[in-house]
Amino acid sequence: MQQIKIIIADDHRVFIDGMKALLKEAGDMEIVADAENGNDLIEMVKLHRPDIVLTDIQMPDKDGIQATEEIVRQFPQVKVIALTMLNESIFIKKMLEAGASGYIVKTTGKEELIAGIRKVAAGEKQFGPEVTAQLLNNFSSKTTSDSSDVLTKREKEILSLIAQGHTDKEIADKVFLSPLTVISHRKNILSKLGLKNKVELTRFAMEHGLLK
Repeated sequence: MQQIKIIIADDHRVFIDGMKALLKEAGDMEIVADAENGNDLIEMVKLHRPDIVLTDIQMPDKDGIQATEEIVRQFPQVKVIALTMLNESIFIKKMLEAGASGYIVKTTGKEELIAGIRKVAAGEKQFGPEVTAQLLNNFSSKTTSDSSDVLTKREKEILSLIAQGHTDKEIADKVFLSPLTVISHRKNILSKLGLKNKVELTRFAMEHGLLK
């Protein structure tokens, strides 16, 4: 079984120790280092090159948002997940803009947390239900701009599911299409909007009230 190498960053040592014990039980996860501030986190990433970084947002010296920006820029293969008590949309948006692949609230259950880490390690996005609800509440009242009007109703539906972190297979099952058709729709959406990847699609969906 291939181990998922993880670095944990949090300014509370008790929380770090608790996470180490919890993730060790998963069997396929190895905590290779930890850090109590953003600067140390970046140094640990340079040294250990993990698969996943779990980071709090509010930390001394350099916060999780700033650290995420630097990690994603220097080590694009490293996936960052925010693990925080902050559930306000402004922090969620800032972490997504910094390049985070997931955002999980600390009150999340053990099984959901472990599943989320595995999902991000596999190249997908992960937003907990509390995070999705917060995004919905913040952006649903916004009207879509002209740029989103180039999309068909089906494309908007698929874009929303992509932004929620679903895989092509999961989307196919939800909208009763084949995975290949979903992939074709995704390529069309990227082309129509002039975007490059899922991160940009997620940001677009958030900004145009398409998360449903």
